[in-house]
Amino acid sequence: MRILTMDSKKNIITQIRLKRMAAFVTDAIIVSILLSIVYKLTGLADFPGVFTKMIEIQKTMSETGTQDATVEVMALFNQAFLQSLLIWFCYDILTTLSLRGSTIGKMFFRLKLTHIHHKKGLLAFVLLMIVRSFIKFLTMFLFQGIPFLLSVISLFANQKSLAAHDRIARLVVANKVDV
Repeated sequence: MRILTMDSKKNIITQIRLKRMAAFVTDAIIVSILLSIVYKLTGLADFPGVFTKMIEIQKTMSETGTQDATVEVMALFNQAFLQSLLIWFCYDILTTLSLRGSTIGKMFFRLKLTHIHHKKGLLAFVLLMIVRSFIKFLTMFLFQGIPFLLSVISLFANQKSLAAHDRIARLVVANKVDV
């Protein structure tokens, strides 16, 4: 069994890992704002709306309507969840393409997505970036985020701070000055 020493704790919390987490939180805030705008403009199901509907149903339901009400709320939740993931997927791809390897959060923290061996093919990079985003989307959709959470935890399991979706797509998030 390996004992954590002060040196190994310093290696776990590195500058690149902290910057990646901060960039993720920044992007999550931006996507939340985008989601609010989309929901207001389109009237599509959103999580606060699902929660409100759930409370309304609980107040008005009788014992016989319990199953129907549950099915209705779950359908609304699934719709809101899928819409949220699709908006995040589009945000991830569009910003990474338009900002040359960075989302707004990565750009703010001076990070950039690049090929793991710094190869220069633009078409290959674009395709790998789309694959990376799709893998994140797919794990969130199919397994409700558990594989994505494990993927993020894997950032701490290797020296290059590669998440599982980075490894699969052969991409790495690096400091812009290092690229």
